[in-house]
Amino acid sequence: MAEKTLNPQKIREENKGKKLMMKLKRYRFIYLMLIPVVVYFLVFSYYPMLLGVVNSFREIRLLGGAAFVGWKNYQTILSSPVYSQAFVNTLIVGAGTFVLQFAWGLLLALCLNEIRRKATRSFFQTITYIPYLLSWAVVGSIWITLLSPSGLINGLLQVIQGESFRKVVFMSERSYARGIMIFTGAWKGAGYFAALFLAAIISINPTLYEAASIDGASRFQQMFCITIPAVVPTIKVVTMLGVMGMLRNFDQIFVMANSNIMDKVRNLLYLIYNEGIVQFKIGPASAAACVVLLATMVISFTVRKLIKYDQIG
Repeated sequence: MAEKTLNPQKIREENKGKKLMMKLKRYRFIYLMLIPVVVYFLVFSYYPMLLGVVNSFREIRLLGGAAFVGWKNYQTILSSPVYSQAFVNTLIVGAGTFVLQFAWGLLLALCLNEIRRKATRSFFQTITYIPYLLSWAVVGSIWITLLSPSGLINGLLQVIQGESFRKVVFMSERSYARGIMIFTGAWKGAGYFAALFLAAIISINPTLYEAASIDGASRFQQMFCITIPAVVPTIKVVTMLGVMGMLRNFDQIFVMANSNIMDKVRNLLYLIYNEGIVQFKIGPASAAACVVLLATMVISFTVRKLIKYDQIG
């Protein structure tokens, strides 16, 4: 009898199939538990996103259904000076808030790490984290009150300037508008970044500091030579989180903006809300939302490459 020739490729494929079936059988309960999660994202995330992409190519009417209009909605928003200004405002306020929040959060974490008593450190960490837990309705009202003509900031300026003082209506001054949004946004989120940085700093091996201290390194030298290099992976994660959320600021503008400064701070999400929900211009609003999604993806992938996110350390 002629011996049967064995096909190595076929044997490898059969072995892979067996291994796959064994894994499916072994982890079947885990996969079953994942089904509700997958269904949730399909129904509440991916389906609305797909519907938004479809609506960006249609003209939605309150009565009479929808009509396909092709790229008309995109041409409308890309040629609109209002949308152009909103995109510029989004980039300036979003990038400014992220940079200040990042630096503020890192500085807070480094300062908190210098507190030796655990109870005291936890107390101050809680204080700095509380603003992040508050909604923009609360935070916005606090800062609007502080910056009002009869608020604390004007009171301090009056004490400093004396009789030459003239009240400043900060929330109506166009020159202060973007700066106020950047500062208040960073003030609210700095505690969250600080918590992430502090968690990474605490996990550093204390023997590194002991060795550096024996070698005569000061606290500042230890900070810049040990602490900051050790938290580089966390810095990368925080950077990606900040960049991905840079264009998604809506609550702050909705709460704190007014007609005097609106054209200086109105961003894309606020414009999408105003045109899509208030004025029922679903087509242009959906097109603008797709532009925000695309811009976020481009910025995120660019920053990911620049900071070498996938590399360890």
